Amino acid sequence: MLEDTIVSLLARSPADQYSLYRQIGGTTRMSQLLKAISVLQQSRLIHVAKYRKSVRTGLEVPIYSLSKGGKANNGNSNNNRRSTSSNIKRLDVHSLLAGVTSERLVEYEFVARNLMTSQKQAAILDIGSGSSKLAEAISKFGKGKWAVFRIDIAKSNCEIRMDARMTGFRKAVFDQVICISTIEHIGIVTDYIGYYDDDGDIKTIKEIVRILKKGGIAIITVPYGKVTKPTHRVYDRHALSRLLNVDTGSLAEARKEFYCYKAGKWKRCSQGTADRMIAYELQAPLHFHSMTCACILLRKR
Repeated sequence: MLEDTIVSLLARSPADQYSLYRQIGGTTRMSQLLKAISVLQQSRLIHVAKYRKSVRTGLEVPIYSLSKGGKANNGNSNNNRRSTSSNIKRLDVHSLLAGVTSERLVEYEFVARNLMTSQKQAAILDIGSGSSKLAEAISKFGKGKWAVFRIDIAKSNCEIRMDARMTGFRKAVFDQVICISTIEHIGIVTDYIGYYDDDGDIKTIKEIVRILKKGGIAIITVPYGKVTKPTHRVYDRHALSRLLNVDTGSLAEARKEFYCYKAGKWKRCSQGTADRMIAYELQAPLHFHSMTCACILLRKR
């Protein structure tokens, strides 16, 4: 079994997914490996011991290790639970990404790196959560100190059906707002609001500012490029600047990162490189929003 092979390899020494992939070889696909790793993590047999930064892509890569006392037949041991919880220093999103190739790979990693400390009491809102498991993972990571709310305008498994342009929350209630690949759809997909709203994204940013506490953080990701799509906006340099400067009196840009998909990999790149990725847009897989993604961190003054 693939899981047994992974456990055997990690019993020798910690390794990242790429090292495991090379050692296993054969006909095993990376998607199969990631699913097996996810199963082993859920069973508490392995854990993320630390992270390393990939020189090639600039992304944080988890280093997996066998949990203390971990064997193929003792996934429920208390030692495994203690070892797992004591070693993971931040949200582990890799178990959510088994088999994923889209921009979620870099978006979820960006979220993990920019979540507030789990030691602090906080209210967090996930906009456009839909059936995503991200909010659930964030709630578990907060260990009872975080109150995590999920909203979506579509009928889904989400807790609250709500329009992000005008939520029912009171002013300055959230410490952090997360909006992953959602703003570009607001006002474009008219099935739920009944009409086209060209300023739906701008209204959403203003609403995020309203419900954030002073000093609160917004984590936002959007597709970047120049190709027009019927189901969502794709932001070029001008459109992104317009979006982020809608309320410069209240919002300060804390971080902005760009990632492009080239040669089968998501890699961090400059905005200039992202601007030039227009030549590759026609090669984008259908489930991608764009070949380039912008990840933004905004702080309320």
